Amino acid sequence: MINKELLTQVVENFIQENNREDLFLCDVKVSKNNLITITIDGDNAVKVEDCIELSRYVERNFDRDKEDFELTVESFGLDEYFVLPRQFKKNISRSIELWDKDEERYEGELSEANEEYILLTTKKDKEGKKIPFNQIDKARVIIKF
Repeated sequence: MINKELLTQVVENFIQENNREDLFLCDVKVSKNNLITITIDGDNAVKVEDCIELSRYVERNFDRDKEDFELTVESFGLDEYFVLPRQFKKNISRSIELWDKDEERYEGELSEANEEYILLTTKKDKEGKKIPFNQIDKARVIIKF
C-alpha cells in the first residue's frame, strides 16, 4: 500500500518546485486497494491544468511496476466543508454557513479571517461575531444562483 505521508510530501514538493504556493493540499486518501484521491485548493481558482500537472508529477514519483495504483487529483468543491483555516481567508466577503461545537448554526458574510478566529457579519450582529477556529465544527460557502 502506498504511504499517505509520502504522497503528502510529494504534493508539497510539487508546490515548492513549481513555485505554486497559491495551491495547497486539503486531503489525501489512500484505500487498501491503492485507490488514491488527492484534493487540492488554491488561493485563486484551481484549474483543470493544475490537477493534470500534479497528477503527472505524482505518477512520475511512483513506480507502477512495484506497486500499482489508481490516482485521482481533484479540486476542492464549493459544496464541501472547509478543512483548513486558509480556506476561510480565500473566501472573505462571501456568504457562508457555519456550525459551532455547540451545534448552533450561523449564516452571514465572512468579514475577516486570521490565524485565530473568523469574523462573521450576520443579520443579527452587524458588528460581526468573532468565532475562534477551535469552536468551529464545520463551515462552507453558501452557493447562490
